[in-house]
Amino acid sequence: MKAYALVLLLTGGVFAGGCKKALEENPKTFISPDQFFTTADQCTQAVNGAYSSLYNLYTNTTFWASSEEGTDLTITADANNLIPNNYTMSSGSVFVSFWGSMYSAIKNDNMIINRISKAPIDESLKARLIGETKFLRALWYFTLTNTWGDVPLWIDELDVDAVSSLPRSSVADVRAQMIKDLTDAAAALPLSYDPADVGRVTKGAALTLLAKVYLYNKDWANAQKAALQVVQSNQYALLTDYSNLFDMQERYNDNKESIFEVHFQRIAASGTNVKIHNLVSYYMMARDAGANTYAGVDFGSNVVITGWYVFIPTMRLVSMFEDNDLRKNVVLGYGYNGQTFNRWPKPDGRPWFGPKFWDLNANSTASGKDLYVLRYADVLLMLAEAYNEQGNTTESLKYINQIRERAGLADLSGVSQEGIRTELFKERAIEFVGEFQRRYDLVRWGKLEDAVKSVADENTVGAANFKSYMKLYPISADEIIKDPNLTQNPGY
Repeated sequence: MKAYALVLLLTGGVFAGGCKKALEENPKTFISPDQFFTTADQCTQAVNGAYSSLYNLYTNTTFWASSEEGTDLTITADANNLIPNNYTMSSGSVFVSFWGSMYSAIKNDNMIINRISKAPIDESLKARLIGETKFLRALWYFTLTNTWGDVPLWIDELDVDAVSSLPRSSVADVRAQMIKDLTDAAAALPLSYDPADVGRVTKGAALTLLAKVYLYNKDWANAQKAALQVVQSNQYALLTDYSNLFDMQERYNDNKESIFEVHFQRIAASGTNVKIHNLVSYYMMARDAGANTYAGVDFGSNVVITGWYVFIPTMRLVSMFEDNDLRKNVVLGYGYNGQTFNRWPKPDGRPWFGPKFWDLNANSTASGKDLYVLRYADVLLMLAEAYNEQGNTTESLKYINQIRERAGLADLSGVSQEGIRTELFKERAIEFVGEFQRRYDLVRWGKLEDAVKSVADENTVGAANFKSYMKLYPISADEIIKDPNLTQNPGY
């Protein structure tokens, strides 16, 4: 590897597991890797820096749009706003930063894993730090394969010339590496941490992502096995109240449902130590164009929220809620403080997204509202799917009913295998809307095209433009120019 500078980026803003304390390290100056990784403290600092790559992904608007928008649940208020919604993706230029940030993170993770493996530090600490980093590397590859399919697989320290000539590896090969990384991580990581280290990747996080990879591979038995280990660890439980998952105060009160999340800090008055989280403003309701319908409405602390109103719920999502589903008024917003919302340009009772996405004290586009990457409800629904696909409908319903009971809904019984598939299609939609899951679910189920067409009345442009090959996104022409061994996805 050619020598280059190592930058330790973490500034105390990323953490996991619903905790209150961040992984705090003072930013360091430029240090050659050959002069680093000689002490336990240096190795820990390097891994802390690896966590900062979460910001590059979870503040990337293209990632939000490519994983949630333009499905059957979420569209843009302006049909001509974002490329993924319109499915007019002749160029992959919109994805340049998305692809680049993932491979930049992988580059750093590869170096960290290699250098720590040779470091003269305690072996148990070494195994844990490598396990944390392998989890992060698997998360980046999970995102890359879900977006582009076959992608270059790179797990070693390579010089720039070698990296620039890597061909695409099959999804199967990349997932095999993800499984290896996550299996290694689960074996090395603890179930929990002392208060000083709360927020790092745990064994439960590694097993949850491992279960998800197996689920995407349709390896139902191994998905069941990994997810059951999470349940049987007795580290996690559903919160009693769904709304508390997204309440900026309540969610930190011993949140047993959070398995891994990205933490953001609200903008400071001085403008320092800021982590910008634009997701909230994209989902917030807005004043009706020209009418100022919400002008003067106090949403708390004398803040009037106007919002960017980029993402709005479809009426298809609205129709999925059963009567008395307690999640409805958390996911959907029909009004606030006695004022009924009037969603322009169709003022016919259609809702905005609701309190699940609101931070009513946000400073402009900056919010302290965190984002879930993995939570326990997902483990339960993955178990339900794995059991169902193996023909065990009774055991499958046991896990679905835990989700339904929390939502105030009656238990299901005597449902067929196909009926459970239909139920999971709906339950995963309602439970995880806006949590970077819907498009990935639709693609792995082979239902994306049908889902897009099902909301043609609301997303006319997107439904008309959609072609079956658009389940994968185009690779940027810039990346293909840099790497002549990259090939474009079919259709682009």
